[in-house]
Amino acid sequence: MWKFAFSLLMLLVVALPTLADETSIAQALQQRVRAFHEGAPQEELKLRVIYFYPADREPQPNYQARVNRIVLDIKDFYDTEFARVGLKDAELPLEMEGEQVKIHMVKGAENHDSYGYDVQYGLKMLREIGQQLRGQVDPEREFLLILCGLCDKQENDVYKIYSPYYGLGGANQVRGICFAADCEMLDTLNLTKTKEPFRYNEHNRDQRRSLADFNTVFIGGMAHELGHGLSLPHNHELSSERSKGTALMGSGNYTYRAELVGKQGSFMTLASATRMMCHPLLTQSNKQRFDRGHVRVSDVTFSGEGKALTVKGKVESNIEPFAVIAYSDAEGGSNYDAFQWTQEVQPDGTFEITLDEHKPGQNALRLDFCHANGATSEVSYHFTANEKGEPNIQALRDSLIVGDIEQKLQSGEFADAKKLATEYLQSTPETSIAEFLKLCQTYEGPTTPIALPKVTTNEVFLSDVIAANEEVEFGRPTRNAIYRSRRDRSSGFFLKPGGQFHGKGLYAHAKSSFTFELDENWKTFTAVAGLQPGPFDDAEVVFIVKGDGKELYRSEKIGGNQVAPIDLDISGVKQLELIAESAGPNNRGCWSVWGSPKISR
Repeated sequence: MWKFAFSLLMLLVVALPTLADETSIAQALQQRVRAFHEGAPQEELKLRVIYFYPADREPQPNYQARVNRIVLDIKDFYDTEFARVGLKDAELPLEMEGEQVKIHMVKGAENHDSYGYDVQYGLKMLREIGQQLRGQVDPEREFLLILCGLCDKQENDVYKIYSPYYGLGGANQVRGICFAADCEMLDTLNLTKTKEPFRYNEHNRDQRRSLADFNTVFIGGMAHELGHGLSLPHNHELSSERSKGTALMGSGNYTYRAELVGKQGSFMTLASATRMMCHPLLTQSNKQRFDRGHVRVSDVTFSGEGKALTVKGKVESNIEPFAVIAYSDAEGGSNYDAFQWTQEVQPDGTFEITLDEHKPGQNALRLDFCHANGATSEVSYHFTANEKGEPNIQALRDSLIVGDIEQKLQSGEFADAKKLATEYLQSTPETSIAEFLKLCQTYEGPTTPIALPKVTTNEVFLSDVIAANEEVEFGRPTRNAIYRSRRDRSSGFFLKPGGQFHGKGLYAHAKSSFTFELDENWKTFTAVAGLQPGPFDDAEVVFIVKGDGKELYRSEKIGGNQVAPIDLDISGVKQLELIAESAGPNNRGCWSVWGSPKISR
């Protein structure tokens, strides 16, 4: 018995410093936020609940009592987690009518079969909500939890759910929208009914769970999507945090309130609590809320040994940055597996943070700077970790110089970019980014294309000649490099299909086409087709080459780091057309590249 007691005591001794550190960090950060807002006018900002249902359906049975219990339970979860982390007097404010959650009812303009899960339907519902509640609710400047009564009980007692269920993109300190499904069987009173089977269909998949598990997943999903609506990203609990349960913004929707049936439940990470403590709903302040933040990160250094990685630097901004959250995010996984650490940014802008858990393979190091007005700014770097989870520090240093050089390239400071590249290559000749640095040394700026009939050489890159026609459905095409617009979410500056740098190439978002008048003067066409690296794992493109309207080549679906080498006989072709078409589940992230597209006589 004494051995068990001693072991338990040792566990408590080990856990106490971590808990104390989290509490002291949280309270120090909260003091910074409150000092920033001291003296600012107090607002009456509330999380508002909207109930949407289609024209040919009634709201789900007993919705008022159920929604009231559910929303108050989610509020209790958030408030309890704020207190556990160490925040003082921090609560999620709800719009209430007496003791009940206020629910704004919106009857859709169309029948149930005109609505569904996809983002287009969420936007459609949001437009109808804005129209019907004009003057009462402002979706552009408020925080809304939208519950959708889009659930039908089928003859076989299977419930069909076809509701949007996500936080709408663009959530920040100015606005936040999230959608969740309602069903007559959703009720906190059902969270402990583990022996009652429940069948439902979502995304055209029949599923069977216990009634308790169904409520855990869907009410937990509501709490999770609300987090997105309040600008919380995905994150994963650290190994040292597993005793707390599952991070809400990881897979915590699958364990929400599981403690009620003797299992580990969900919790809020310090990273999520930090982003919430400066949110206008908690500060009740509009101080600089609508200002656009700008950051400059400098003096960044990376050091460490074993699994530990320490990042130091300095951040400057027009809106006070009080905290830095570091994410070690493995490639793929939609950020669900992003480990997270939080530290204070000192008043002079300096910061230091240590990460000590990484997944083997390709990773991103993201630094999110939290501003006292509720906004965040992010910088990111790339590195690899070995099979032991030990990070490659040199890869981070390489990533840092790449970022510095690309910033100068995007700003048109080509001479400065070339100088940086030359100096780094001389000091680190074995660097893995040597190919990138050599491209920088030879890059002279945007190419001015010439007319193809004026070409006198025996070969020429099509990115250096005038196209007879260019068509793109999104953004604008560029040549030999990427000149990013604000909406372009691809990565890098030079074209890099399949991870291979190309100094010449055509770049555009699919669907796109480039047409060239060859006049039967050229014999071969070669290229390497693929996608520019970016944040969309499911992007896929098919590359097509046509000669005088006849299809000469069609690739398989190309995604990720795949490439399609192309070598075609184009003898006798008058008009050559290069086409990239989206082939994935949607059109997001289809940044297509024709790498080194060359014609030869």
